[in-house]
Amino acid sequence: MKFWKIIRVGNHTEVYQVFEDMLKNFDREDLDKLWSLVKERFNSPGLTDDKEKELWVELKRLFEPDDTDTLWKLQRYMHDPLKWWLYDTCGVHHVSTERGHDIFMLVEKDYPLTTALMTLMLCNKLRVDQYSEMADELL
Repeated sequence: MKFWKIIRVGNHTEVYQVFEDMLKNFDREDLDKLWSLVKERFNSPGLTDDKEKELWVELKRLFEPDDTDTLWKLQRYMHDPLKWWLYDTCGVHHVSTERGHDIFMLVEKDYPLTTALMTLMLCNKLRVDQYSEMADELL
């Protein structure tokens, strides 16, 4: 089983198998430092380990979005049901479909999203907001 092992100051070690689990436990400073370390240590063509490659790809998409990336081309296959989370400690949006497509986006960056995907995201957000308002009224 492959995983990422993060060793913090004071020799505190954390292990992550899934990128979103890492985001849930990182703040923005941690995320920026990790990207800096990954850029320094790895370069895309030189990666051979799948887990290293996965981390490189996710962080590169997050920090340096490129509209020629395959992920952005796959958006046309992203349909409802769509889930949308905000990891507020590190400032990352996570959009996911039941088909297993995941997009991670920094809150302050612009990404090459299709109009269809943005519409789905907004519709889901409006449904959640409307549900929250109705729940508040019932209480």
